[in-house]
Amino acid sequence: MKKKLLTIVTLMLACTMMAQENESETISLEDIEKNWATKTIDNVINGSIGIMLESFDMAWPTWMVGAVRETMEQGLDKAVLDPETGLTVTVDAKNDFVALQDDGTDGAYMSAHVWDRDNGHRLLAIRMGKPTDPCLEFVCFYDYDPQQKALTPEPDILKGYRWSDRETFTQIYYHLPRTGNDLTADEWSDDGPLRHTFTWNGMKPVYATTEPFDPDEYWNQPLYVNFEGASPNIKDFVTALLSREEIGESLNSMKLSWNLFLNGMNLMPGELITADTQNGYVCYESEETTESETVRLVIECCYWNYADKQHKLVALTNDLYIDGKPVFGQYTGIEFYVYDHATNSMKVAFGSDLGVDFDTPSDTNAITHSLPRQGKTMVITAHTPSKKIEKRLTWDGSKFK
Repeated sequence: MKKKLLTIVTLMLACTMMAQENESETISLEDIEKNWATKTIDNVINGSIGIMLESFDMAWPTWMVGAVRETMEQGLDKAVLDPETGLTVTVDAKNDFVALQDDGTDGAYMSAHVWDRDNGHRLLAIRMGKPTDPCLEFVCFYDYDPQQKALTPEPDILKGYRWSDRETFTQIYYHLPRTGNDLTADEWSDDGPLRHTFTWNGMKPVYATTEPFDPDEYWNQPLYVNFEGASPNIKDFVTALLSREEIGESLNSMKLSWNLFLNGMNLMPGELITADTQNGYVCYESEETTESETVRLVIECCYWNYADKQHKLVALTNDLYIDGKPVFGQYTGIEFYVYDHATNSMKVAFGSDLGVDFDTPSDTNAITHSLPRQGKTMVITAHTPSKKIEKRLTWDGSKFK
């Protein structure tokens, strides 16, 4: 949902990025992947990450690297280019790391890192990718020679693992280090994901290990909750949930308003936040009317105590209405998190493990949710062309019944 609130910096960066994209010819990621290793980049005046990225961008121009360069030139360590999608530039000059990514749309992304080599050279790695049309990800490696002032491609640097043995349709996702020096590459195939680790030996990342990893554990890292007092309240839970890097367009809309709300500022027209700390309930509502339709977003959050008094169950729902009718959206649904008092953190919980079981009709057009402001019963409703089917689920301290 389009937001009207942008910072001056965001406006400046967005305008500059669009101007650069319009004025300079960009090159597709497919072409860069195919050809980057064929061209040495000369006249690189020094080995700083900013200068090297500038030289790379002149040889292989993309809007992503252009946006990162603009952020660096502004002297910023972070810039939100699009609050709706969470498109954000991160600049960590201390660790020679930059990145551009959003909250999981179909947009392109990039990151870069620089290592110091024992011979006085530097190794630049630029990771680029996109999730669709086609899905691809690759890393461009360059040796920077301060005497020659040139970036020389090193396309075969990740030797040691038999990349050619991987199955057809296997996808590799690389992780350049923001801290430390190890590079990892996650290999996803029908046989399950593998993580390949390359450790830094002073000159290059050297293949060290290959290990399987649990995708659930990979995505379900602990989310720490900051609070004052004996235990967190609903505002603390909402703040923690909105602090994640990839939260989607809907929650990004709420995040902007939530920050205004917490600072005692007025919300944008068409927005409303209800926060009932005593009863552990928050509701965010947003409505916007365009020439063609009225879009309404409803996000609710509440929590219940476990019988063991050591855990809490947090629920977060996301419902979307167009012209008054509920619809399935990219981010609609319900999520559960279990908060652990011992660790002050919460992790994703699956509805099936909590007793949430709802067989919806095949002709269901949408599913909506109603979390209780008081009490322990939530309502899930399936909307079909002919009727609505409700299921009431009551929390008993360990699961829903």
